[in-house]
Amino acid sequence: MGIDGKRIKMVEVLHIPGLDRRLLSVGKLAECGMSVELQQNSCVIWNKSKAIASAKKVGKAYMLDCQKDMAHYVEYGGMDNQWELWHARMGHLNKDALVKTQRATTGMSMAGKKALALCGGCMKGKQSVAHFTSRSMTKSTKLLQLVHTDVMGPMKTKSKGGARYVLTFVDDYSKYVVAYFISKKSEVPNKFKMFMKL
Repeated sequence: MGIDGKRIKMVEVLHIPGLDRRLLSVGKLAECGMSVELQQNSCVIWNKSKAIASAKKVGKAYMLDCQKDMAHYVEYGGMDNQWELWHARMGHLNKDALVKTQRATTGMSMAGKKALALCGGCMKGKQSVAHFTSRSMTKSTKLLQLVHTDVMGPMKTKSKGGARYVLTFVDDYSKYVVAYFISKKSEVPNKFKMFMKL
């Protein structure tokens, strides 16, 4: 129901059986030329200069006041091109693989034109990123010149040996890693001496 009590017809919506919530995309509303005004405890949807719907804030979401008996007014508008539908359903599979899949299965109806239109998802997936300049992450020039260490804990649960901390040492030059399980932080200097002797 709109603010003035009139019904609002929504087109090109997706129906998800079993979903106990109905989600409304602010991005889709913006594409349709509408705007959404978010306030502290409410939200108003505008179509040009006319407020057409409002929602109250419940928790961290805004809930539209919709009557349940209106939910059965659904028009199905299916995709014009079944090839595009199956392309999306099959994880953006290429046309040749779709043809092979159709031949190998039953019930995969692909009416419509056989050409796949440019797919936004595929185009985004094929975009390339400029390479970063490679540089050595190693700051040292010989073994044990630089050692990185970390103490993690105390853990809520003790190990079978009574340890509540994990101590790690990483040699910067070789990237050699050693982990010790310790009961107290005071054990760190002795464990470091053990690491240096390895």
